[in-house]
Amino acid sequence: MPLLHGGPYSKHMTPFAPGQRWTYRTRPGEDTSTALILKREELPGGPVLHVQLDGLRLHNPLTPSGLQTELGHLPLTEAAAQACLTELIDAHAAIPTDQSGYQQWRSAFDAGEAGVFTLPLAEIVGVLEGAISANAEAMKTHSDTAGLFEKRNLK
Repeated sequence: MPLLHGGPYSKHMTPFAPGQRWTYRTRPGEDTSTALILKREELPGGPVLHVQLDGLRLHNPLTPSGLQTELGHLPLTEAAAQACLTELIDAHAAIPTDQSGYQQWRSAFDAGEAGVFTLPLAEIVGVLEGAISANAEAMKTHSDTAGLFEKRNLK
């Protein structure tokens, strides 16, 4: 039985916490995708959730199948999460032990080289898919994807 019915997260509901698995407003064809909260932390700009997405159909020519079904770590503002999470389906889901995605992000964040997403999850997935597709050929010739996600201050 779902723990929360109806619309998006409400301020009257239990606060976001690690181990909660949520449905969210997904892209077309990804309606079984869910978001697992890995961590919640207070940062100077406000609360941030670190989530893992599964059940995706993200086109990624760098994967053997050409399709990526999971994103292991996405940092987003709690406000962005409140705008797109729709139903709490598990309050005590297992959190993966591999936290390397968070650790890599945290190091970059502390160095001023990373931030947090302020978009709804479906839009984030779309933006990432577009960036991967646009840079796939260049990335095939390099051993890592650092250039794809490096911070740039454009003026």
